[in-house]
Amino acid sequence: MSAIDIAALAAALGLSTVLLVLVVAAVWWFDRYDREPLHLVAGVFVWGALAAPVLSVILCSATGLWLDLTPGHLAGWFGPLIEESAKAIGLVLVVVLSREFDNPTDGVVYGTAVGLGFAATENLIYTVAGAGGSEIGGTLMLVLVRTALAAGIHAVASATLGGCLGFAYLSRDRWSRTMWSILGLVCGTVIHAGWNLTLLKMRTTVEPVSLARWFSAVVVLYVFYLLALFVFLRSEQRILGRELAEEVELEVFPAWIVDVIPYYRRRIRSDWWPSLRERTVLARLLTRLAFRKHAVKNLPAGESNLAGLEVVQLRQRIRAMLVRENHDPVD
Repeated sequence: MSAIDIAALAAALGLSTVLLVLVVAAVWWFDRYDREPLHLVAGVFVWGALAAPVLSVILCSATGLWLDLTPGHLAGWFGPLIEESAKAIGLVLVVVLSREFDNPTDGVVYGTAVGLGFAATENLIYTVAGAGGSEIGGTLMLVLVRTALAAGIHAVASATLGGCLGFAYLSRDRWSRTMWSILGLVCGTVIHAGWNLTLLKMRTTVEPVSLARWFSAVVVLYVFYLLALFVFLRSEQRILGRELAEEVELEVFPAWIVDVIPYYRRRIRSDWWPSLRERTVLARLLTRLAFRKHAVKNLPAGESNLAGLEVVQLRQRIRAMLVRENHDPVD
């Protein structure tokens, strides 16, 4: 390859990675009611880009040698299971070590991040491996296809797992948590394996009808991902309205809070609180309170005590801000 070809390939890979990061940023932004800390989302992306591929290579190599598997068998089912498990470790670390993960939407955000991080590294590996035996045009096409399709499959598979971990978090008993976690891993693996098996079949024969069905299935998965994200966001809005309405009924907060906080466009308006910084802090505290209250109702007794203490502390901080300003919203 010439120097120009190498530069073009490097530029394509760089642009691909930037696009994947932008997708993660967009999904993070859409989680508008309770956005996750950026450092955690970035950390999960890095896990998907570095730790998960290394673990996957080690475990795939060991599994292949132990079970004497052909590359086709490894890529078909065992590979996806191992790769999704490696990505899942990053998600589980967030659930266990962070108090920020508390609903299915969070799982979709973190799942998308770890999936696209993994896809970024996989793009690099496949592109470098294919660069030696292909024309530059074919290699650039490989980058494009993997960015538009393969990366999306990784995101959908891992986001499915993440969403199920979110439902597991909200489950009351250990059995339900276990079942949700297993369901997420199984669904993520099936999505990933379906993609791999289709590619393996297309290496031997490509029929227009089969290609159309395959492309339609990918589109359906993308639509399902977007619909699930929309449904989860609507669910968050209902939780906000319901939990804050309880606070108003108990006369903890004034009634105007229920008319503002659950609605994103009203939250970003400047007429319900004079200071932008304090408005941002107050909206975040009220949102945190609503979701922690919701979690307390679903957590086991031992875990709910700590979350219940946080609810009390959040109420105190919010009331202090309201009393200090003695503020009523401007109509």
